[in-house]
Amino acid sequence: MQLTDQQLNFYVDNVIAFKSEDKKEYQDQVDHLKATLTNAIHKNSALKVSKINQAGSWRKGTALKPRDGVGIDIDLVVYLDISEAERSDIETLHEMVVKLLCAAYPTKQPSDFRPSRKAVGIEFRTSGLKVDLVPVVPVKEPAEYVWQPEVGGTGSFLSSPLGQLEFIQALKAGDTRYASVVRLLKRWRNFAELSDELSSFTIELIIAHVVEKQGPPPRLEEGLLRVLAYIAQSQLKLPISFRGAIRSVPSTSSPVRIFDPTNNENNVAGRMSEEDRKAVVGRAVEALEALNYAQNIARKGDTLEQWKGVLGPSFKVEEG
Repeated sequence: MQLTDQQLNFYVDNVIAFKSEDKKEYQDQVDHLKATLTNAIHKNSALKVSKINQAGSWRKGTALKPRDGVGIDIDLVVYLDISEAERSDIETLHEMVVKLLCAAYPTKQPSDFRPSRKAVGIEFRTSGLKVDLVPVVPVKEPAEYVWQPEVGGTGSFLSSPLGQLEFIQALKAGDTRYASVVRLLKRWRNFAELSDELSSFTIELIIAHVVEKQGPPPRLEEGLLRVLAYIAQSQLKLPISFRGAIRSVPSTSSPVRIFDPTNNENNVAGRMSEEDRKAVVGRAVEALEALNYAQNIARKGDTLEQWKGVLGPSFKVEEG
């Protein structure tokens, strides 16, 4: 049997998304953190930090509620007031972020802050939050673009955190189901143990590409199925890029080519190996087969069992 939007939204709203009161509690913590860091900037011009902006899934409104005992991941972009020539000196960039944190939290030591494995930034934990502070170096042109160091410290790339946020906001405005489809795909990714292979931003861009080619889905279930179908059919071998991005798509031998909507030079999926690609495609095929089969089962209980095999045992469409 098919599942209605009401049924799937029950799962999204009650199991994998933040309730409004919980989101406000965490956002208050984020706002306090930003205010503390900003106050330190204003008190000490020697920090060479111009501003701090929130980024990531939380800011985009596509974050998943974490498992019990796991902190909330928050991304903060730290704009450094240094020359572009220093943009790839990872050690110096990290030192500047640590100085900011020590100025904001004088009871802590530099050793309390460690390099993040998720981003080229500094990670620290506060009450219920795991925060990644990512250093960037602004450029004069194009406006709102920055140099951001690459994971692994191999260089830096030009991108626009604000442009990426506006890109996702425009998608959400044009497709009311977009955020829910993103959350369902992220939940599938996590349950399929593909978190290392498939980043949240890559998921958002694959969905964006499908919506761009096929239009907003008429039903939430169809929105999920057609993204899985795209992954299964394309095998992630077809390049994805977006209108409005600067620069040209480069020639690359990367197994997966999904380009930054603000700069065609940046392959968001550039770190996916051939083994990663095969793993993601294989799991997508399995999920697609299970959910297609679920649509043709008459009994509701059997249908839900197929969905649990894709999204996990916590899947439910009603109370009880």
